Amino acid sequence: MAHTGTVDDRPGLAEAEAELAGLSAATGLDWSLLRYEDLDEVSGLLTAIEHFDDPESIHHLEDLQETYRSAAIPPEEQAAVGRLPEGQVVAYGWNLLSPGDVEVRRVYLTGGVHPGFRDQGHGKALLGWQLNRARAWDRATREDGFGPLELTCFAEDHLPAAHRLLTGVGFTPRRWSVDMSLVFGPKLDAPQVPEGIEIIGFDHSFSDEVRVCHNACFAEKPGARPVDSATWIESVSGPNFHPEWSWLARDTDSGQIIGYALNSGYESDWEAQGHSEGWTDRFGVLASHRRRGVARALLLTSMASFRRAGLDGAGLGVDFFDTSAGRGLYERVGYTAGRTTTLYALTEGSQREEPSPTS
Repeated sequence: MAHTGTVDDRPGLAEAEAELAGLSAATGLDWSLLRYEDLDEVSGLLTAIEHFDDPESIHHLEDLQETYRSAAIPPEEQAAVGRLPEGQVVAYGWNLLSPGDVEVRRVYLTGGVHPGFRDQGHGKALLGWQLNRARAWDRATREDGFGPLELTCFAEDHLPAAHRLLTGVGFTPRRWSVDMSLVFGPKLDAPQVPEGIEIIGFDHSFSDEVRVCHNACFAEKPGARPVDSATWIESVSGPNFHPEWSWLARDTDSGQIIGYALNSGYESDWEAQGHSEGWTDRFGVLASHRRRGVARALLLTSMASFRRAGLDGAGLGVDFFDTSAGRGLYERVGYTAGRTTTLYALTEGSQREEPSPTS
């Protein structure tokens, strides 16, 4: 185990555990701090939630275990499970911290309640506990010059109760995301590469140049943060990344990388979705080269490589920052949109005041 210690020698753990008494009193469930050994039961709870809510993506136990093991802050100080008297886990909450973020101190809140035990106040009380824990961490670790605390949470648009819960405590929509997909027909459009541009296969020798291009492409997006070298290397070295399906656009005069489509294959998702697909993880074109057909050429070249690999289709995720934002490029090459997911955020100040009671 990566994290050890007792309640006596970890004040944050003792505080978190003490607050659970109030959560238990408010809900009638038996709440305890999340331990690594609980993850099998949390996975079972998530399976029940996913069966009822039908989300766009499903969880994997291995991902829960890796998130727990690799957490920079001991997870049990920011996570809890709620059980019935007979022991069944019917609710959980988990705050995922980013201690390296100091300009904006981000905490992502995740959790859920079993469908059979909703509309009983469990979710609202749990969210209150999670907010208190995030604020306590911020107060305990805040230094001069740190930016505001930003609490974030995702909610799929076909689940209105989640939206009501978040807006009821002050969260507001910040960003919308939609997964788009297509299943290949008998014929794919051939990519038309603009004059002065060449499409080349991804090679790791270009990796850092592509990272610089990516950061430039997204610099104007609200809340965007540059991707550092270590994070980038990890993303292009993982088991799902396929360099042979990934493509770069290069200016033939300057030799500069001006666009990219980095693609992966998430085989564990294919059975549930009913077809195999290549997934575009990162995609962008420099502002100086947009509206010339570069993006279309990268997408179509990616699709051709997916088809050569024997895959059934293609998919990608699109983020937009206002509800009028268009998805025309993707629709014109054949993608159709699935459900929309909203990122909610609650931004607060230095959090030096005392937390409100859990209720």
